[in-house]
Amino acid sequence: MKLLVIGASGLVGSHLLAAAKQAGFATLGTARTAAADIHACQLGNQATLAALLTEFRPEVVACAAGFTWADGCEADPERSRQENLEQPLALAQLCAKQGVRFVYYSSAYVFDGVNGNYTEADAPRPVNVYGRHKAECERLIAEATGGDALILRLIHVWGEEAKGKNFVYQVSRANRAGDELRVSSVHSGNPTWAGDVATWTLGLLQRQAQGIWHLAGDCPQLTRHAWAREILQGLQGLGQTERVRLVVQAAVDPAATPRPLASGLDTSKIQTFIPLVCRAAHDLPISFR
Repeated sequence: MKLLVIGASGLVGSHLLAAAKQAGFATLGTARTAAADIHACQLGNQATLAALLTEFRPEVVACAAGFTWADGCEADPERSRQENLEQPLALAQLCAKQGVRFVYYSSAYVFDGVNGNYTEADAPRPVNVYGRHKAECERLIAEATGGDALILRLIHVWGEEAKGKNFVYQVSRANRAGDELRVSSVHSGNPTWAGDVATWTLGLLQRQAQGIWHLAGDCPQLTRHAWAREILQGLQGLGQTERVRLVVQAAVDPAATPRPLASGLDTSKIQTFIPLVCRAAHDLPISFR
């Protein structure tokens, strides 16, 4: 199978590209900066993407690019609309015209976070700009592809990445420096290893699956504070001494960007279809040493 990964230098995209290569897929990636097997091309450059589809002739295009910073989306909703809605939708429409399967990575932020443990059948009710654009993009991509697209909702993804932005890096940096780190005890969700996301994605593609799937770890009600404690346990196992000062935030800041409180995803559907022992939040790769 030939796979084109858009956003191949990011957290999800880099793990997907590596796993696909290991599984014997013919692969090509795109990112802002060129590298080995990665073509320099941004999601909004439709002309270059169209040329790549013609030249590489992928059977599948996976879109792992977007503007994922919720605060930034709230401050710049036009950029969010372009990068989280208009550009991925245009790519999905291009793929549909050429008979190429499309994978779209979405988010648990399409939900309001009132109940938590959301299933694929629950209706989206986003509470912020990022969630609204992701939810709208899900709907329009499903329409554009006749329901053939894979729409994969994720939450609290972690793992090795070049830019070191995800929560595990944040805790590790604060711990090394002996800094203070504010962590919420009211926001919860499933910590999800990017490697598990990649494994499930490839499995779904190989089984010709379509529609909406929730790909997430085993702990849908883990708070950010509890997750930080799990990470510190893992760092201690890799030889780090605990030095960080965790400051627990037990209330929501009314001035902050709205976020779903209980954003955990139910994974019964994917675990029934492709059973997987998910990587635990404290089981950190040795690269985090």
